[in-house]
Amino acid sequence: MEKSGTQTPLSLAAAEAVRTYAATTRSALGSAESPVISYAGLWLLLASLAPAAETETDEILGLNRAAARAAALTLLEAPHPTIGAAVAGWLRPGVELTKGLPIVLDPLPDQAGLDAWADEHTRGLIKEFPLEIDAQTLLVLASALVVTPRWSEQLEQGEGGLLLLESGFQAVVETEAAGPVAVASPSSEDGISVYSVIAEEGVSADDVWRATDEVVRRIDAGEVHDRTFDAGQEDGHAWTVREVTAFGSAPSDRWRSHLPEWNAEDRHDLSSAPGVAEIARGVMAAVEEETEAVCVQKAVASYDREGFRAAAVTGMMVRAAAAAPRETTVRQIDLRFDRPHAVVAVARGGAWEGIPLFGSWVTPA
Repeated sequence: MEKSGTQTPLSLAAAEAVRTYAATTRSALGSAESPVISYAGLWLLLASLAPAAETETDEILGLNRAAARAAALTLLEAPHPTIGAAVAGWLRPGVELTKGLPIVLDPLPDQAGLDAWADEHTRGLIKEFPLEIDAQTLLVLASALVVTPRWSEQLEQGEGGLLLLESGFQAVVETEAAGPVAVASPSSEDGISVYSVIAEEGVSADDVWRATDEVVRRIDAGEVHDRTFDAGQEDGHAWTVREVTAFGSAPSDRWRSHLPEWNAEDRHDLSSAPGVAEIARGVMAAVEEETEAVCVQKAVASYDREGFRAAAVTGMMVRAAAAAPRETTVRQIDLRFDRPHAVVAVARGGAWEGIPLFGSWVTPA
């Protein structure tokens, strides 16, 4: 995919902020091996709420409160051929706010209404909202993010059930984080690049993600090009080099990648993710009652011969906190039945009212 070249300083800053936030959050949550997660979906929700934070958000979101909010609005309002993004909020009728929030709040619907919102804003990829509301739910905030790019050319079925890519972006890149890695990305005209990156066996998932970030940065900076071979002309951990016979006007090198079809689904408790507690405190301060907050994300993704599909719904729910017991002074009266005593069973109601049904004399052991 060719870059549009229309990025503004704010969008460039937002891209860097999300990349940094993703790396920070991945490390903080230990989520390097999560089947699918959208750090961008979480960032979008937090950035939309940034003005509610009680302190500046530079160190959390990579931008201050005003810039984070502006970047989120820009992303939400910017047309894109295949990205869908939305942020919404719902308030239970009758709940009073002590201050405004930077999101339009609609009346809180029932669970089916929230499920319908998730379904609509993920193009049917997520049918159920990630949080279940109850009588204690006061406020719900959410973001939805969905991408559905199609490959420019459908991938063919190759050996061993793998998909065969003969075009697109393919390279072997030497990285600081993980050594040489293989990179493949089918061509798409939908404004999305989907890079597959593989490192040597035994390299930790954290380091593979660091290498991936490094590769993407270098591609964006024009330092790594299609058909780059940084590892020399030798076989490696995920590639082989051999001479083959070609006919016609064949290029000097013939690149092929063998990629798996896959699909994934995951659910994440993001309550401890960087920035959630700080921004949730600001949100909770807007509700008159004593409250507590949780943040959860549902994410799905699939990769096949036709394209890539992924969606995430991130929900933050503010609930009424359990009332703390009040301290007071009362008389305490203890009755002890530790000597022989009588027990009687008396009927209540109707014709039987007041009739003693059974009597017992009890002698405690």
